[in-house]
Amino acid sequence: MDFKDLPQFRPAEIKTYHSNTYDRISPSTTKFDASGKTVLITAGATGIGYSISESFAKAGVARIIILQRRESVLATAKEALEKAYPNTKVETYSASQSDFQRMTEIIQSVGEIDVLIPCATYAGDMKPPTKDKKTEELAEVYMVNVVGLFHMVREFLALPATASGGPKSVIHVSSNASQMYFPGGSGYCSSKAAANQIITHFAFDEPNGNVKFYSLHPGAVWTALAEENVPQNAVVWEDINLPGDFAVWLAGPEATFLNGRFVWAAWDVDELIAMTEKVASDPNLLTITLAK
Repeated sequence: MDFKDLPQFRPAEIKTYHSNTYDRISPSTTKFDASGKTVLITAGATGIGYSISESFAKAGVARIIILQRRESVLATAKEALEKAYPNTKVETYSASQSDFQRMTEIIQSVGEIDVLIPCATYAGDMKPPTKDKKTEELAEVYMVNVVGLFHMVREFLALPATASGGPKSVIHVSSNASQMYFPGGSGYCSSKAAANQIITHFAFDEPNGNVKFYSLHPGAVWTALAEENVPQNAVVWEDINLPGDFAVWLAGPEATFLNGRFVWAAWDVDELIAMTEKVASDPNLLTITLAK
């Protein structure tokens, strides 16, 4: 399959597709109030996760908690962020998103979290055909991408209200793989679709509206995971700063109408805002569902 031929899956109302970050979602101008806020992000020390960590640091959050398995990359990220953004405290923990006991311990010890960003992902063996995949490996993919995500959010929701006030946010870093088939992708693609459904259910089951939930396709970004599975010339790669800045915008008040929805970092935010009434009137719009 030629990746250039894959569908774009954008709503008809979205005419503008951004490959680079832009002023409208700049952390320096966004309406997200970063004062006193704490952000916790898994896999936030490298790749897309680091870009998200940096964007929230640019926005001026008080504290960033980064979870990742490798101690070496955690130390490098902490040093770089604290040097560039001295007003933001960076704390790091070595942990896997699928280690439920460890995740519970960390979330409870952190105490106050305003924005939770599950970014860690596991693709497993991406070689076709599906019949040759091992059951144990598929289970491992789901343990990270679905069950680990569920556990993190559940523990996050059990925390008390934060001192900073205002609604909390969960920004699940998903993938457009949740919407498509590609060779070797049965575990990864299906787990991402399941994870999006988990986020939608959390959103629609949260009665008081004090927590907003989003699934975010970060874009086609050249990362270590992409390098392992996609030829570099297969697609036009996008700016790694785009998903980070878009995530800050999602955490702000302009995005609340998108609660429970799946959005792309490349979609223009003003064209999204113009869809507010349509989104409010259709609970299935921008979710994993059959196209109308």
